[in-house]
Amino acid sequence: MARGFYQEHTGWLISLFLVVFVNFFWTRVPNQNHLTEAQILENGFRLVILSVSDPIGVAVLLGVCLLYSLKSWHYVAGRLKSADVQFLAYSSTALPWSRQVASWSVVQGVILLPVVVLCLYAMVVGVVFQHRLVPVLLPGYLLGLTVAGACYYTHRLNYPVGKPDKRAGLTWARNWPKPLFSLFLYEIIATKRLTYLITKLISAASSTLLLLAFSDARTDGRLAGLIALCCAFGHVVLVFQAADFELFYLPFVRNLPYGRGQAYGQQVLLYGVLLLPELAWLLTANELGTGLTAAGLLLGVTLLLRAVLYWTGQHMTFYLRLVVGLFLFMLLANLFALTGLLALGSFLAAGVLLYRYR
Repeated sequence: MARGFYQEHTGWLISLFLVVFVNFFWTRVPNQNHLTEAQILENGFRLVILSVSDPIGVAVLLGVCLLYSLKSWHYVAGRLKSADVQFLAYSSTALPWSRQVASWSVVQGVILLPVVVLCLYAMVVGVVFQHRLVPVLLPGYLLGLTVAGACYYTHRLNYPVGKPDKRAGLTWARNWPKPLFSLFLYEIIATKRLTYLITKLISAASSTLLLLAFSDARTDGRLAGLIALCCAFGHVVLVFQAADFELFYLPFVRNLPYGRGQAYGQQVLLYGVLLLPELAWLLTANELGTGLTAAGLLLGVTLLLRAVLYWTGQHMTFYLRLVVGLFLFMLLANLFALTGLLALGSFLAAGVLLYRYR
């Protein structure tokens, strides 16, 4: 269970690590000559200090832990429906309830290791800087999340309830137009609302943290490009699921009179709507030229992430390795102010891959 969770969510876990931990260690002020060594150290830890001293910072830290836990609960609950783990319903349920909860607590504890490390780091800094209340409460909070997840899994195994398919509940959309590109959007509304919400929260959080960390460079086009890259790579899970949806539910599309150019246009429309909040923000929060370049980079990179799947197939591990390498390459290129070339190159590379492998 834990290994499968990490394999499926490697993309946004890496994004969380890069956005949160890099900011914890590398946050600087414009001019440090007037600060003492202790003040420089405290400034470097200012984000984590806020998470144990300021009410808003504490709420953000606890919210991150809760969202991570909710995501893990959703994943494990889905896995418990898979055919390869059905033996658990006929074996583990023979154990006493307390033994089942204890066993699942171990599983949930392994899944929660990233947020446990984050909280341990916050606790150490809180103790060092004399903010001891939250560090004392954090272990109990994490223990509560762990036990709650374990109880939820135990209940799901012991009391399985069959429910109608979630798609059957979309009666309100029965008469709505459904062009081909929009089918995955309806799938998100029906079955992937939590994934969509978490993805958008990650995009918002990464954008906010980058703006706070580089507040003196908001007019720099490279910052807009960096935000666009984080938002694009934060949508990796949805991109992978969109490809999976197309393979599983839409294999007949290959028999329709759609050329590669039309297929490319369909993807532009799909991801344009999917990324609409981020695209609108990039266009309105920056100057026209910078906003257009950043929005083009966001859409182009997302199309490229989708097109790469034509080559790799639905192999999550290999795909995520490529995604990490691609992110590091684009991050370096963006730092050298090649944002416009990255945007154009992403569109072209996506088109070439689609033409070659589709």
